[in-house]
Amino acid sequence: MRVSNPCLKDGLETGRQSAGKKEGGRFGRGFGGLLAAVLIAAAVSGCGGDDKSDKSDKADSTASTPSAPASPSAEASSETEPAATHQAEPSTLLTLSGSGTKNASAFKAGDEWTLSYTFDCTKAMAAVGGKGNFIVFDKEDKLVNELDKSGKGSTQQHTAGTHQLQIISECEWTVKVTG
Repeated sequence: MRVSNPCLKDGLETGRQSAGKKEGGRFGRGFGGLLAAVLIAAAVSGCGGDDKSDKSDKADSTASTPSAPASPSAEASSETEPAATHQAEPSTLLTLSGSGTKNASAFKAGDEWTLSYTFDCTKAMAAVGGKGNFIVFDKEDKLVNELDKSGKGSTQQHTAGTHQLQIISECEWTVKVTG
């Protein structure tokens, strides 16, 4: 039996064109084979070793994942309890409306409270055609400072305790505190 070597001394296959060499193509002798070898090596190295670690990671995470609850009611009750606490409406701690400067009465708030406001300076600033200023302080902390013809917004606050707001503006405004 005769075994023939498919490669000649110059590296080309006998009777066939090299994988990377085209007639009239861009590749020089041997470049296509090198390119094919690099691509195959990259594909093999990218597929072989990582699959095992991915499978073992998935197996580990599957093993550590708690099993499904025994009854649908157990799952439903664990999901509905936190949702019910988040859906509770915050209580209104303070509501004010007016114009000009005003010191609000003191109110107590927990760690999370919201100051919502609107202001309209179109009447007050009509004579000068400009913008009005709307400022809200809590003691010495400035919570809102807006310069515009009108506006609205809200700001989240994260300080528990007794608070007293001071509103400074030439505009008409409303302020609501919830928490």
